[in-house]
Amino acid sequence: MKYLCLVYLDEAHWSACPDQDCFAFASGLAESGRLVAAEPLHPPHTATTVRVRNGRATMYDGPFAETKELLAGFYLVDAKDLNEALTIATRIPPAKYGSIEVRPVRALDVAAYRSFSPEVTPSPGMMPG
Repeated sequence: MKYLCLVYLDEAHWSACPDQDCFAFASGLAESGRLVAAEPLHPPHTATTVRVRNGRATMYDGPFAETKELLAGFYLVDAKDLNEALTIATRIPPAKYGSIEVRPVRALDVAAYRSFSPEVTPSPGMMPG
């Protein structure tokens, strides 16, 4: 099952975790066959929020959030269950500076649904599950 691990950081800690730490962690996940995708995001001031109400689009500079921690990046992982996904999340390097939200990915309730993310192909070192 796929789980999305959302990385949240406040602005004071946005660059606290070195890129090479995140890259090394993602590389290890990829080698284990558990990584589907992972990407860091640019800082919040580069964001634009889009809302459509009554057929009319409105755009706002920045994220629309009433919080100090903002979305900094994500890891999309393939785990056998929530416990394994949570174990992976505890090892994500920016967890030392912010928080990681773990959420299961659900299938759309439509006929002939197929996932739009690539299938994870097990590597020889991948844990069974």
